[in-house]
Amino acid sequence: MHWRSILAGAALAGGIAAAAAGTQQLPTMGQRSSPQDLEISGEVPGLAAGASRFVSYAALGQLPQVNFTVRNDENFSGPVELSGVSLDALLAALGVDGKDALIAAISSDGYEAHYTVAYRAEHHPFLVLKIDGREPAQWKPGPDGEKYSPYVISEPNFVPAFHVLAHKDMAQIPFGVTGLKLYPEKATLAVLEPKSGGAAAMEGYRIAVQNCLRCHRAGNIGGTKSPFGWPQMGLIAQGNAAAFGKYIVRPNAVNPEANMPPNPEYDAATIAALTAYFQNVAKSGP
Repeated sequence: MHWRSILAGAALAGGIAAAAAGTQQLPTMGQRSSPQDLEISGEVPGLAAGASRFVSYAALGQLPQVNFTVRNDENFSGPVELSGVSLDALLAALGVDGKDALIAAISSDGYEAHYTVAYRAEHHPFLVLKIDGREPAQWKPGPDGEKYSPYVISEPNFVPAFHVLAHKDMAQIPFGVTGLKLYPEKATLAVLEPKSGGAAAMEGYRIAVQNCLRCHRAGNIGGTKSPFGWPQMGLIAQGNAAAFGKYIVRPNAVNPEANMPPNPEYDAATIAALTAYFQNVAKSGP
């Protein structure tokens, strides 16, 4: 960890303490005035259901900043200096009590990363405002041509915190982030839990919520990068379990035009768990 991150951590702690839950200290706007404005929606004090507010880059820059030399973010080809705002500090500045807040980071291509209370406590994700000291207008494309702006989310030093069968804790490091949507975590995830299927379905649920939900929609949460949402995946798992499993491991072997990344590390038990979970979805719904 870079020495400056120690100082940044102290400033962050003070910033969080200063922003009491329920008291918004971050100025927001009713309309987007710039592509760089961050959209905020969901469970935010004073925000009507279905409404959005927008936060400017300048306003985000006034919050307590963290600085890290990040060495293992796969969006970058090597070590990089990143600075920005802790997601927990951002919650506090919005007047949100983070004890039951699930954050969905929405990217311009429909990808959606998810930050639970436990994930934030373990990995300390932050909204990146500067890359190597440069503001978004100066950000160069990534190693595969990625367009990072408006925002990237990264972590100081990601180390997997858990394993579920052959699935290990995955870094949630989206780029092209245009907005954050806030959910009540317990109630939102409870809807997705399996109603039957035993231990295997529960293991599949834990994997699906972290991996599949990034691109596949489940009710009012989840990515839209894939046209197949939770109900369609449930029907496939129920109707052709063998094809469902093969697609998860190597999508292009089933459909050469598939855009889904493969999961070659998933063994038979892991595939069985995911199949059991989505078969449960087909029976009872998310």
